[in-house]
Amino acid sequence: MDGEGLSLCESRQDLADLNLVDADVDKLDEIVVEAALVNDYISPELLEDVAAYSLQNWWWHLAKIRDRSYPPDLLPEHLRAIYLADESKAG
Repeated sequence: MDGEGLSLCESRQDLADLNLVDADVDKLDEIVVEAALVNDYISPELLEDVAAYSLQNWWWHLAKIRDRSYPPDLLPEHLRAIYLADESKAG
């Protein structure tokens, strides 16, 4: 997942700030979480943990999702299902 680095996180933050989260955004979120878990390569910029943002804003903490140190209870239910399902496949 090369993407656009931090612009992905910034764009997702803008959507959250404007309360513009809908089914389309949920689907994109699912793609990002799945990619963080399974892709061999992810842009290093996307894996820079931005401590200034709460863990509630999971998109700033993709490295934690990738290394499975992110608390699953903080993920929205649809993303938690992907996170936990992938963990059970890996284990």
